[in-house]
Amino acid sequence: MGSLYLPSFYIKGFKSIEEMDLKSLSAINLIAGDNNVGKSTILEAIYTFVYQGFFLTLKQLTFQRMNYTTADFDGEYASERLSLITQLFNGWEFKGGKSVVLQTVPDRNVELTLGYILIENLKTEDGLFAKTIFKEDDKFAVDAFCKGIRIKADNNEFIYSLETSTVVSNKIKPYVPVQFIHTSSLNKSLNSKLWDGIALTGLEKHVVDALRVIEPDIDNLAFIEDPYTESGKLIRVPYITFKNKSGRYPLSVMGDGMNRILSIILGLVNSKDGVCLIDEIENGIYYKRQPELWDMICHLVKELNIQLFATTHSLDCIRNFSASATDNSQFIRLEKRKTGIKAVCYNPDELKVALENDIELR
Repeated sequence: MGSLYLPSFYIKGFKSIEEMDLKSLSAINLIAGDNNVGKSTILEAIYTFVYQGFFLTLKQLTFQRMNYTTADFDGEYASERLSLITQLFNGWEFKGGKSVVLQTVPDRNVELTLGYILIENLKTEDGLFAKTIFKEDDKFAVDAFCKGIRIKADNNEFIYSLETSTVVSNKIKPYVPVQFIHTSSLNKSLNSKLWDGIALTGLEKHVVDALRVIEPDIDNLAFIEDPYTESGKLIRVPYITFKNKSGRYPLSVMGDGMNRILSIILGLVNSKDGVCLIDEIENGIYYKRQPELWDMICHLVKELNIQLFATTHSLDCIRNFSASATDNSQFIRLEKRKTGIKAVCYNPDELKVALENDIELR
């Protein structure tokens, strides 16, 4: 990645954000603000952008908020597919031509547009083939057309129906490696996959070092099949060993804070040369442990060439971030104003001054 992958980021029409231009971003960006001001929405917009607006990514974002599964989208809740995808657009209603624009410099953008689809079967000398027609105007809301979405990313264009079952077979790789660590981090299957992603790469040591922030006597970590699962599925969970102590122990005995740190660090090391997104980074972590965690995060961001975006509600988290922040860090506060949501940026020195003067930052 070298330089910042996202030196700036422009959002238009995505969920609650009518328009926002983050003109100057850093390697580490901590975002705060009132409830429903758009903190998590920024993370989702970045995730959508890095994945080039891929249709399966849009589905995943709706599942995360609505607690649906991927099977639900084309199964039990298939009839709600239209309303779920429409929720990603500002105003939460279907209207032909309504669009989302996500953009960074130089001239790299993703555009999502709602509209109407008609599939025509055309006969030529070479045989029969299907031609997909996409129209943005609501005058095409007739029986012959179905509602759909067009996704443009750089020179690629994809069109999907929102009213019929859609099979998406062509997997699009993200522009760069990206991981999204959500508020709930106790996803056993995801953590084991992330561990497999760094196995035998030398990056495992960063994960173990992070766990030692809470328990210095931890010696090693491995993911082992859980013998107590009731689902019948193969689930691997983290086990640890201790220095000068025999036996292995499930990491869960050490509490949710340890599992949260594991998820955060696994997300970071799997984002090498890419982007890591962490929602409510302080969640489950005791405030006295946060300074050491921020030191570890700052070290990994620099060593592994990561661009980090994290959100928080916690003043303790902001203070601890400020204590560790370097020149490659910035704090962003989202504020509701009459003209919309405004992003106010603080460099490390400005953040220290704001904290010393008890300026509201959450």
